Amino acid sequence: MSEKVRITLFNGFGIYMEDKPILDSLANTRKTKLFLCYLLLNKDKPISHKELFELLWSGEDYANPGTALRTLLYRYRALVEATGIDALENSILSRRGAYQWNPDLDVSIDIYDFEDAVNRATECTDDDKEKEKLLLQAMELYTGNLLPDSNEEHWVVPKAVILRDEYIQTALAYIELLKKSGKYDEIISVCNRVQEFIPVSLDIENEMNLALQKGLETESMKNEYDLFRDASEDMKRMIGGVREEMETDSSENTAFVCEYDMFREVYRLQRRLLMRTGETMFLTMATLRSKNKDKHEPLKNERAMSALLECCKHELRMGDSICRYSEDQYAIMFPVDSYENAVKVMERVRMSFYRKSNLNEYMLVYRITPLKNSKE
Repeated sequence: MSEKVRITLFNGFGIYMEDKPILDSLANTRKTKLFLCYLLLNKDKPISHKELFELLWSGEDYANPGTALRTLLYRYRALVEATGIDALENSILSRRGAYQWNPDLDVSIDIYDFEDAVNRATECTDDDKEKEKLLLQAMELYTGNLLPDSNEEHWVVPKAVILRDEYIQTALAYIELLKKSGKYDEIISVCNRVQEFIPVSLDIENEMNLALQKGLETESMKNEYDLFRDASEDMKRMIGGVREEMETDSSENTAFVCEYDMFREVYRLQRRLLMRTGETMFLTMATLRSKNKDKHEPLKNERAMSALLECCKHELRMGDSICRYSEDQYAIMFPVDSYENAVKVMERVRMSFYRKSNLNEYMLVYRITPLKNSKE
C-alpha cells in the first residue's frame, strides 16, 4: 500500500509523498498556488468563479474571468498529470459556476489533522492519558503559522489567527495535565516551544513563570493565577462579542451601500490607507439623465435609480462603496490599478444597466477622478 499524499499549510505550502516534496513547480506559479490554497482552506464548500476571480485578480479587469480561472485549473492538472500521482487525480471538482477541493480525496492535510486531534482531545473527558496523547499529537502538527509566505492575503489572516489561538489553547490544556503530575520541567519545555511560533502570549508567559517557581506553592500565587486566568477568559469573551457584532453583515456579497455621511468617513479612511497600500482609489459620480427633458416622472425616475443601484452592487466588488448623492446621482469608490481599468468598470456598470433595466429613455453618464492620499 503506497503512502498517503501529505499536504502542509502550516509553515508554508507543500505537497509530499513518502516525505519527499512533489509538485515543486507550484512555488513558481503564485496564482495557481493561491488558487489551490484557497480551495484547501474552504474544502467543504464550492467556491464561485466570481469569488475566486476577485480573490486572485483584485483591482484588475478581464473580459472573460472564466477563461483565466480555467487556465489556472489546466496548469494545476497538467502538473499533477506530469507527476503521475494517482491520489491527486480529480482533486479539484468543477461545479456549476464554481470549483471545490474534492472533500472525499484520501490525502492528509495538516491543518485538518490538527483540528481533528484537538476535537478528539476535547471529547476525551475521562481518560487523561489518551487526552494527553491527542493534545501532544495536535501540538506536533502545528509547525508554524499558516501560509507565512502568503500572510499579506486578506483571507489568510483570519484563519491563521484562529489556528494560532487554537494552538495556544491546546498547549494550555496540555500544561494543565502536566501540572497534575508536577512535571514543571516539561511545562517549561512546552512554553518554550509555543514561544518559538508565538513570541507574545500572556497566558503562556504566565504558565512559564508559574512553572519556574515550581508550581502553585502558596495561596497568594494561586489567587494571582486564578485572577489572571479569569481576566483572560473575560477578554476572550469580550473580543468574541465585539467581533460578532462587527461581522453582522459578513454574509453580504455585494458592494457596500451607505448614506453620504458614512461614505464621507469611508473616503477619509481610504485616503489614509492609500499611504500604506500604494493602491489607487477612484471616485466616480454616476448620473442618470432622462432623454425626455420635458417630462418629469418621479416614480419612474426612482425605479431607474433603484435599477442602477442593483447593477452597481452586483457589478462592483465587495470592497467598493456606493452612496446616493442626489435624486439622480450615485457616488462610487473603488480601487483599480489604472484610469483605463476604472473606465472599464464603469462601462461594465453602464452596459449592465442598459441590458437589465429596459429603461431606454434614460442614459447613464459618469465622471472618474483618482483620490489623493492624506499627504497629497
